[in-house]
Amino acid sequence: MDNLFLKYMGSREGKQERPQRISLNPGPVITISREYGCHGKRIAEKLTQVLSMKSEASGENKQWRWISKEILEESAKELKLSTSLVKDLSEYRQSSFFKDLALFFSEDFYPGDATIKNTIARYIHNEAEQGYVIIVGRAGEAITKNIKRSFHLKLEAPLNWRAEVVAREEKMSISEAKKACLAQDKRRALFRDYFERGKKDIDFFDAILNCQALSDDEILELLIIICEIRGFI
Repeated sequence: MDNLFLKYMGSREGKQERPQRISLNPGPVITISREYGCHGKRIAEKLTQVLSMKSEASGENKQWRWISKEILEESAKELKLSTSLVKDLSEYRQSSFFKDLALFFSEDFYPGDATIKNTIARYIHNEAEQGYVIIVGRAGEAITKNIKRSFHLKLEAPLNWRAEVVAREEKMSISEAKKACLAQDKRRALFRDYFERGKKDIDFFDAILNCQALSDDEILELLIIICEIRGFI
């Protein structure tokens, strides 16, 4: 079975992808995208624990896991770069003039934008094919949309509410927190747009939930019900 997604990403990068190990029944996988200030990682951690316990109780004994920072760490290993540099390059973060100059004159050592993003995508897709994984961020919804046994969630909340959360947790003023939210949202949108190509959220997400209106426990309960109905556990 050909993996159309990886073929497509290979064509965008201008090279043929090496053969990938394909699962006959990939998944299940859950992806969580979030606006800055919404706690996707916290929910992913709780959901992993609950799904693993339910799987053990049913006799299936499948251990769920969640990944976030591992995405950049493993991609950085393949690219032979530091995790922080891969993060900066993939998120279009501003850097110093001398750092930009070094990157410009070092194409043999620093991969281009497409190479970095496609390396990240390969890691995410391979993890999703193995299944029983929750992927937080990094355009997981677009990268794994072709996997039938999947569910894609986006967490949103009003800017003022998110700014209050960030200000409290990061010890900054509300105005600084608003700027941080908008800047991080923009960086995440730029990364996602590489894979989503300007399409609407409805093309990728199965549900969009408001973190101001729903508690972590309520979101968790909804996700557990969905997992049970879809036969993930």
